[in-house]
Amino acid sequence: MRAHGLVNDVPGAGPADHLCWVYEDDAAFDEAAREFLAGGLARGERLLCVGQRMIDSLRSVTDDVDTLIAAGVVETLTLADAYEASGPFVPEQQLAYYDAATRRATDDGYRGLRVLAEVSDLAADPVQRADLVRWEHMADGFAARGSGFSAMCAYRADLGSEALADVTAVHPLVHAPGDASSFRIFVDGHRIVLAGSVDTNSCDRLARVLAAARPHDGRVVLDVAGLEFMDVSGCRVLARWAADLEARSVALEVTGSSALLRRMWQVLDLARLAPVTFSGVSS
Repeated sequence: MRAHGLVNDVPGAGPADHLCWVYEDDAAFDEAAREFLAGGLARGERLLCVGQRMIDSLRSVTDDVDTLIAAGVVETLTLADAYEASGPFVPEQQLAYYDAATRRATDDGYRGLRVLAEVSDLAADPVQRADLVRWEHMADGFAARGSGFSAMCAYRADLGSEALADVTAVHPLVHAPGDASSFRIFVDGHRIVLAGSVDTNSCDRLARVLAAARPHDGRVVLDVAGLEFMDVSGCRVLARWAADLEARSVALEVTGSSALLRRMWQVLDLARLAPVTFSGVSS
């Protein structure tokens, strides 16, 4: 399984990194950005820095920037260039954009595309944030499935608790003051992994993320072995999601579920909403 949880430092560079970095101090963030980008250079990846914050501080992050840009090793985009040029923010369009950029990098002889994006302004807008969360989850799947894409997504700590909970929930690895989200949901191979706790306060967020799930071979596998707690509202979210999947002829398999979760499913008679296969159960 992919590494997940809270981190204090930037992990060693890997082929499917998707790290959320919430920062309070600019200097400390620049140091983290330097480590993330240096890992990409060492792996032979093309670097893409997104957002005016990153462009302005790029010289403090990477030595000899002009040479690297001229050689095509480093590219830069403003938020408008990366996310707004094609009109309203649409996660599917963003996926197509980064898919093309990653393919272009590998066609040019790089091992992949490593993106460092400061996207606080997108998260600050409650209307755009729903699509941003869907995009982050789709991007995680894109990274996890061996595309060559990896990313570090940076957000200011002053965005507010709701915004930070939204964006941190959809990253396997998170650097943030405190535990911003009660759960983490990420892609591991062809499985979706749900870890942590889901209750009434977080179930709407979970529903929004699950809506972005992409089926594989006509089914979705949800691994809940790392789920510490889920209340009735969380179970109902899963049942409604299963019903939506069934309407699209997609089967849902839940693996690693606890006896308590299966008991709640039975007591609430949630099987009547949509069929769910429980497998690989835990005690």
